[in-house]
Amino acid sequence: MLDKNNRSHGTVPALQWCLMAVLWLACACHSPLWAQEQPNLRDHAYRHEVLERIDSLIESKYVLPDRAGEYAEGFRSRYASGAYDSYTDPGRFAEKVTADLIEITGDSHFYFRVIEASDLGESTESSLHHPVRLSQLGKRENLGFFRLEWLEGNVGYLDLRRFYPISESKEMVDAAMSFLSGANAIIIDVRENRGGAGESLPYICSHFLPYPTQLTSWYSRENDFLKEYWTSEEIAGDRRTDVPLFLLTSERTFSAAEMFAYDLQVRTRATLVGESTGGGAHSVDLYQIDDQFEIYIPTARAINPVTSGNWEGTGIVPDLVVPSEAAFDTAVHLARAAAESYGAAKESRLRVAVDRMQILLDDVETLYRAGLKGEAAAALDSVFQIGDQAGLINEFFVDVLSYNYFGESDEQILYAVLNKKVEFFPESPTAWEALADAYAANGRNALAVECYEKVLELDPENRNAAKWIERLTSGDGRGASGPEPSGLF
Repeated sequence: MLDKNNRSHGTVPALQWCLMAVLWLACACHSPLWAQEQPNLRDHAYRHEVLERIDSLIESKYVLPDRAGEYAEGFRSRYASGAYDSYTDPGRFAEKVTADLIEITGDSHFYFRVIEASDLGESTESSLHHPVRLSQLGKRENLGFFRLEWLEGNVGYLDLRRFYPISESKEMVDAAMSFLSGANAIIIDVRENRGGAGESLPYICSHFLPYPTQLTSWYSRENDFLKEYWTSEEIAGDRRTDVPLFLLTSERTFSAAEMFAYDLQVRTRATLVGESTGGGAHSVDLYQIDDQFEIYIPTARAINPVTSGNWEGTGIVPDLVVPSEAAFDTAVHLARAAAESYGAAKESRLRVAVDRMQILLDDVETLYRAGLKGEAAAALDSVFQIGDQAGLINEFFVDVLSYNYFGESDEQILYAVLNKKVEFFPESPTAWEALADAYAANGRNALAVECYEKVLELDPENRNAAKWIERLTSGDGRGASGPEPSGLF
């Protein structure tokens, strides 16, 4: 789905869109409209051809075929009456046509505009025009990620102002979700979000909804096809299906931003705070009129599997209606209260997990010291399983745990704990290096070399691992001179 002010992708995939553009150029180049080297709106024939082309596209492409003819006729009567005869400036002409199309149809996704170069000044007739323009826009807008903050009370805040294709924005989404992963409540602000690439929404929603969950689908008039969207099975990080979630909306929230809010609201997954949204539930395709003008025409409509409808023309009414400028403070107040309750429940579950882990860890120590390695290993497996389910297990946690067992009497426990670290993080050079260091420090040179070689396999630039392999295989590897554990801070 496209935004209202800077629409650049329609529902047609990029490659298909390019092919369509080439075919349109090939067909249109023989038209008198294209034959003019410098088209001028003072030329009545030229202006009339532009308006006729818009009229024809509305009738043949508009998403609601039963209304398309009526809307085309309404537009036709306007230009036939001379409504645009006085417009000679391309920009003002485009603004007037856009305003009239929205008035006639009630559809704010219509957008007729002058083709303009990006800030790089590329030729608007070039095949690079749209790719360059979009690339520059994405850089200026940081792919839509405007602000990311950690607020007092363990509340995360994300100001998201446009959606870009997930092929471009996935790393940014993952980074933002990682930043918010420890929050006890999350606020996502789409008050200034005019839409963008709706195909990115399933992946973003997947961080807050279970898999599989069906999201809003898109029905295309031209293809007579309903394209379904579902949450993703694989995401980076953990799914946050229960964290309190708040969305800020305004009358400027439009198109794909509304789809995001609608999907989360109808699934009762988020609390919407702010103003009713703009009411744009159609998706557009881009059609080039000539070298001077292009138009976005709605060609597909949203259909939600829960409501069997959408928000076109009505917008989305928030759960808590407040003026846009008050939405942030209102949501922060609600989020802090929700975070406190959510955090207390999370701490209670964590306390139970830690108590269970400690009981099992005591058993691990007793069993290893008694020489019962099999039973000890099984108990240690349970420690790590419980810790992983509680969200405790990371490399730093295991490093700190291992410090308890650097004494000679607990050598076997040390190796067991560090081997669990390797098991959980097999692609981590530091996990293998910690195990190698422990073996080297206790004179187990052959095992140490094997682990250092794994370090080099994962991190060929690790000079320390290379030096230790050389030392340990030269006969100079003395247990007492093995690597010392790194300091924690």
